[in-house]
Amino acid sequence: MKKLFITIISVITLLASCDVSDSLNIDQKSPTTVPASGLFANATRNLFDQMNDCNVNTNVLRLYSQYWAQTTYPDESQYNQVTRNISGNIWNTMYRDVLQDLKGAKETLAASNEDDISNKIAIINVVEAYAYATLVETFGDVPYTEALDPLNPSPKYDDAKTVYLDVMSKLSAAISTMDANGGGFDSNQDPVYGGDVSLWKEAASSLLLRMAMRIADSNPTESKQYAEAAAAGAIMDNSDNFGIHYLDASPNTNPLWVNLVQSGRIDFVGADTFIDELNALNDPRRPYWFETVGGVYKGGIYGDANAASSFSGFSSLITNPSLIGNIITASEVHFLLAEAVARGYSVGGTVEDHYNAGITASILEWGGTQAEATAYLAQPAVAYATAAGDWKQKIGTQKWIAMFNNGMEGWTTWRIFDQPAFNAPPGMSLSDIPTRFIYPISEATLNGPSYDAAASAIGGDTKTTKLFFDKF
Repeated sequence: MKKLFITIISVITLLASCDVSDSLNIDQKSPTTVPASGLFANATRNLFDQMNDCNVNTNVLRLYSQYWAQTTYPDESQYNQVTRNISGNIWNTMYRDVLQDLKGAKETLAASNEDDISNKIAIINVVEAYAYATLVETFGDVPYTEALDPLNPSPKYDDAKTVYLDVMSKLSAAISTMDANGGGFDSNQDPVYGGDVSLWKEAASSLLLRMAMRIADSNPTESKQYAEAAAAGAIMDNSDNFGIHYLDASPNTNPLWVNLVQSGRIDFVGADTFIDELNALNDPRRPYWFETVGGVYKGGIYGDANAASSFSGFSSLITNPSLIGNIITASEVHFLLAEAVARGYSVGGTVEDHYNAGITASILEWGGTQAEATAYLAQPAVAYATAAGDWKQKIGTQKWIAMFNNGMEGWTTWRIFDQPAFNAPPGMSLSDIPTRFIYPISEATLNGPSYDAAASAIGGDTKTTKLFFDKF
């Protein structure tokens, strides 16, 4: 009996030592799986960096919106999409650096026993919706149903409108799923809202409202349905803006600072298209956005090479390394609601109410005062009742101004409203202004059949092909 007891003790000791030995063989500093929170945070940061960047290799939309002009090398403001791999960089960032990580985060969560999984997956779906919406609005038809499959390097492209409507449906479901009183990612895992699910729900509703108004001309029934459902839950105050809080120290600074200050280069100045409009309206936001030159605000010729010292550069606010990188704001939401009311949707308020609120929110966002907003709105050229044009011109012009630091929205505002009147670069015509980006050259060479089918389906892989939502 004593021998049996000793034998059992020996076996237990051996098993225990094996467990200890196995655990010691695991490198705790090199995990084999990445936590869902890390994948989510990385993907979200990559999305916001892409949307806020101004590097000519990755994001030229402040140029396409004619907010900025260039100095030495004006290729991008002359709409050259070939010399640099801009399309490829946008494509890779969205698919590889954003969507792939989000997919991994969802898969990790689904296989875990973490708390608040439902809220976390819904939040991930909001970022995913933003990425896919951006891809469709940039290129048109894109890989969707066969995307992100490492075993399928040649995914088919899906119809842009079909993708967009499916993304809207999933975004709507995410909004319904989110429990604003429940938990989300921890405060140190959520680079946008610090774990506040109620704010994520506002951002999701705002994105759905934006997407609904995108399709107002192509899909009026769905547009009205989604806009009316999203309106009440959207962002109404600047304190809730959908933005990432950058820091003063590298590598967590705003990409604007990296390109405008840290680089030591002066590649951009304000564009005459934009600054002339601001001057004509005596806009109080000028000092928050630009410096004066010779005591005045002066924009460089859009599409030309401009001497930096002769034109207005950017304010210390714009070049602040910790400038918040907003991609949806209360100002934008009010302009979306103004458009919705103008189209006859039941979202509350009047066109003028939301128009005024959109302008006011923008002025306050940048540090202006209520008094400045009131004085600005009192000008006949600004007041909704007396400003020039129909509702599209009035809303389109003021929304374009308010979207100054969001190139994608500035460019898309022009595509939707055809307002304001842009300038043709020297030697070019207005018909040369891009309405999309061409597909990456890598798609044509590595995914030829799918690329060819997509190019044919959208009417040609050219930068002036109009996308489905840009009907007029």
